[in-house]
Amino acid sequence: MILGMDFREENLTTWEDLARGLGGSFAARARGVIAPELILLTQRGEPFGRLTAGEDGITHLQAGGLTAWIEALPGATYAMTTGDEKTLTTETAGSATDLILRCGDRAYEAHVSLLRNSAVARLSDERESARVSGGLTNRRYRAVFDPQDPVSLPVAVFLLHHTFALRRGAYRAGS
Repeated sequence: MILGMDFREENLTTWEDLARGLGGSFAARARGVIAPELILLTQRGEPFGRLTAGEDGITHLQAGGLTAWIEALPGATYAMTTGDEKTLTTETAGSATDLILRCGDRAYEAHVSLLRNSAVARLSDERESARVSGGLTNRRYRAVFDPQDPVSLPVAVFLLHHTFALRRGAYRAGS
């Protein structure tokens, strides 16, 4: 159960198809100078989706037939929704850079390093499931995820969103 809702396996079918097609990694590049949008790219550099921050505080993911939303909830939590189902929920674990991500009975511990512009998520058994690393200027990212773990792609997308948003906020605060 995720926040009182039953988790349905068919919710991940499109995520699984996308994960298989990506082969365990993807890249992202920021569009514009200080844009709230990331263009998602395959390993060959071909665009396959967009991650766009909306005026309403909700980030929209569009990748082929997959549409998902990431929104901040009260109490320093976030939810990713695909269709009508919660894909994952996230809560901070003390600070905005330490997170617990939950999907069904899986719990991932994640840490974002703003200085290194990177993030790593691990299942509670310490196996790394997703890693996001970015350039110094917050313009390019690379994400690696475990294609055998059906939730690692949504986890990687959330880490990309969260890392980009935190770094973008730091740039805006500094200017």
